Amino acid sequence: MSPSKIDHFSLKGTCSEELAEALSRLSPQSPVHIEGAKTIAYDIHAIANGPIAVIAAHYEGDLTVQHRGPAEANIVMLPLYGQSVVTVDGRQIPSEGRRGVFVNSMSASTIQFIGPTKHLGLRIAHDELTRRLGRRLNTPIRGSLNFSPEIDLSVGFGSLLVQLVPVLYAGLRDGILQQSPIALSHLTETTMELLIEAAQHRYSPELCRAAEPPLPKAVKRAVDYMRANIARPLSLEEIATACGVSRRTLQNGFRNFRNTTPLAFLQHLRLESVHQELMTGEPSLSVTQVALKWGFVNKGRFSADYRKRYGVLPSETLRIS
Repeated sequence: MSPSKIDHFSLKGTCSEELAEALSRLSPQSPVHIEGAKTIAYDIHAIANGPIAVIAAHYEGDLTVQHRGPAEANIVMLPLYGQSVVTVDGRQIPSEGRRGVFVNSMSASTIQFIGPTKHLGLRIAHDELTRRLGRRLNTPIRGSLNFSPEIDLSVGFGSLLVQLVPVLYAGLRDGILQQSPIALSHLTETTMELLIEAAQHRYSPELCRAAEPPLPKAVKRAVDYMRANIARPLSLEEIATACGVSRRTLQNGFRNFRNTTPLAFLQHLRLESVHQELMTGEPSLSVTQVALKWGFVNKGRFSADYRKRYGVLPSETLRIS
């Protein structure tokens, strides 16, 4: 397994304008504005590994950081000492002690740091969380995830998350994890999965079900048939025939156990395959070739469906991969 590409960012200084400019470069879709004393002290280190970045931040003095619009990534704040207050949609949520905060990328937000504060942060792309939930539930995810801003870090998955993130950060900072790509991958994966469990969201009740009922044989056969023939034009009639059931039976099975239709589920599988290839592809890769490879023949409709699902055009995903 080849080592992952690790990106480092460090910023230390006393000028609020330089801090605002640097944070805006990290989040170009959501420019940052700083309010507070003209001169402050800050020490920030960020390390990105694939879809996740771990941020260690230390502030001296009071300041307010404003994100003025939707961004491509969510921020999770894990306090180490001191106090900060996050304001989202007019609601103030304190981050201190064992109280973490999930800052939704879809909303404008304000973070007020009070006195000397130190925290660890996670920066995770919104579409990465959507993809993971879709994979966990084996069903297309549509619309907002509606993450609750409060995260209880004192018990359960929250307690494990706040213990694991410092380990991940230290391993990346010291270069130890780069020597073991498998360990790095497992730690990164576990961190994101713990977050999905610790932070309440629209799909939390489904994740908390004690045991998912087994899929009907017809639905399982249909999913297997779709995966085996994903690039071919498939009709509902062909899929039902391959599974030995009527179209109505197949449709009812998908509605009852996957909360969608067979063809919508096929579209979900195809879009996910395209997204994964674009995320890991070389810049010379052709979006059109990838789309055709996974069964999309109408370029305009494909781009519209992709943007609706992931919030960006396919070419933008390829450019930032």
